[in-house]
Amino acid sequence: MSSSQQLAPARAHARDCTYNLFRNRPRPELLCAVPEDRPVPEFLGPGGWRFEQTLRPLDESPAGFDERAARAGVRFNGFYLFQITASRTALAA
Repeated sequence: MSSSQQLAPARAHARDCTYNLFRNRPRPELLCAVPEDRPVPEFLGPGGWRFEQTLRPLDESPAGFDERAARAGVRFNGFYLFQITASRTALAA
């Protein structure tokens, strides 16, 4: 590579899908991410959970969301449960 060639600047990693996020009513620090192309699991019924927001590929992830763990959770279960781990969150309680 000659000195006149430059590498493209690194791009922030984007997640590979859009998730629908659901918040647990009794424990609001607990969230469930379900890819929008998957069915919503029955346990996410309105009595215990509420729809929070859509998390798109370029959106900032909430504190506690781990993309690698999300991919594994979705692969094995069809959803990803995670807990907000910091006071600064991308989601309003």
